[in-house]
Amino acid sequence: MHSLKYQLYTAAEIRSIEDRAMRPTSHQGMGLSGYTLMQRAGEAAFEQMLQHWPETCAVSVICGKGNNAGDGYIVARLACQFGMRVQLIALASPEILQGDARTAFEDFVAVGGVVAPAGQAIEHALVVDALLGTGFRPPLRDPYVDMICRINESSAAVLALDVPSGVDPDTGAVSRLQGDALAVRASITVSFIGRKIGLYTGAAKAFVGELRIADLGIADASRSISTPTSLLTWQYKQLPTIALYAHKHQRGKVVIIGGDLGMGGAVLLAAEAALRCGAGLVSVVTQAEHRTALLARLPEAMFIDSESADLGQTLDAADFMVIGPGLGRRAWGAKLFALAAAAATPKLIDADGLYWLAKAEERPLNEIFITPHSGEAAKLLDVDVSEIEADRLNAGSKLAQRYACNVVVKGPGSVVVTRQGAQICAHGGPAMATAGMGDVLSGVCAGLLAPLYATTEQSLVCDQFAQAVALHSASADLAAQELGPHSVLATDVTVRIPTVLAGKAKLNG
Repeated sequence: MHSLKYQLYTAAEIRSIEDRAMRPTSHQGMGLSGYTLMQRAGEAAFEQMLQHWPETCAVSVICGKGNNAGDGYIVARLACQFGMRVQLIALASPEILQGDARTAFEDFVAVGGVVAPAGQAIEHALVVDALLGTGFRPPLRDPYVDMICRINESSAAVLALDVPSGVDPDTGAVSRLQGDALAVRASITVSFIGRKIGLYTGAAKAFVGELRIADLGIADASRSISTPTSLLTWQYKQLPTIALYAHKHQRGKVVIIGGDLGMGGAVLLAAEAALRCGAGLVSVVTQAEHRTALLARLPEAMFIDSESADLGQTLDAADFMVIGPGLGRRAWGAKLFALAAAAATPKLIDADGLYWLAKAEERPLNEIFITPHSGEAAKLLDVDVSEIEADRLNAGSKLAQRYACNVVVKGPGSVVVTRQGAQICAHGGPAMATAGMGDVLSGVCAGLLAPLYATTEQSLVCDQFAQAVALHSASADLAAQELGPHSVLATDVTVRIPTVLAGKAKLNG
């Protein structure tokens, strides 16, 4: 789950790796100098520039005043030596540069490089962003606001060094200007040493572009870093096999509760996804008016009247339940939520179920899974949505602690937190911003988790909950590839689940 290949790091952890690499070999280091690492960073970025824009003959490099600027001066020097026309715009006077960044500037000047003042217009169609590095935390301040706006308005392709300027490397948070997120909109980001958490979640996802990691030859130095955060990808080979002697009861009995008047589609979407993902039996507790539509669309599912006298026993006999899709906020939904919360059955709470969870005085019984988006997470934690978006990983951890649950905070770079640690989903995109996606996710989770509770494989629960999130997002990516991001419906995701589930999908990225 947390292999080195998929490890995510904070800026402080990256600095710790650098520090160890610069220790003498007699002190278990690599004996590298800071300037050697800076040169390697500049060389890695320049190599990526040549690979992605092999025809380029001119580049504008825009530098700030820290080590990120030093990386930029090295790229500029290499471009000069390669015979390119180089415009270097310095946002701060090079005279204030210190240490390795100062050396990089002097080496640039030594090969004939010239520094232009901050006010000079951006001349070339390729820009290297070397303004702000991993030390940045919002908010953005002048003169960076003006320069970042100029870069984004230039229509140039952008190569960002380490992180796009304006992105918080630890959280993915981005400053806002008149309500709009503001950071350098990179075409490619070359990040150094290891994967930064903030490049994979939140508003940052819209600014990173194509991400490349350059370990600078010190990947081995990271092995002693112990962090609970990793990148989540769909791994179809981790799916438990179905025993040859299995029958439907051993593949899990799922009960899905919701679908108040006029909202029957939500439980239908969840039920179909649960069946597609391996549940042996799926029953739907909903309003009587939805019975015909449910059985016509999904004859494999069973209808249970929400007024049934035996409903409590049915819930206790299930292996897993989902409460919330289309549940509504009327007395009908409140009554069903209370009944579900008291049932001795593992349960996933979503949608309006989260509304009732936030109001509940007692925590529901047995193991709980919740799947809020940022707005729902804010209500559960009694904070503003902006606080959730400022640090989605921290929000997930707080939810897990407050509700003693396993949680996914949905959105760009969905955050999954379980007792095994935290993961950020590598799949998914804007095509998922459409009605019913959360209902499908609820069903996917039920389909993967119910078989575990029906047998003796509960040690796999945390892993399979995370894999359910990855499967759902990867299936949405496949739908977006085939249909285009504007046309994806929740049902399109369900249709593609079998292909992704079987490991037959060829996903981009």
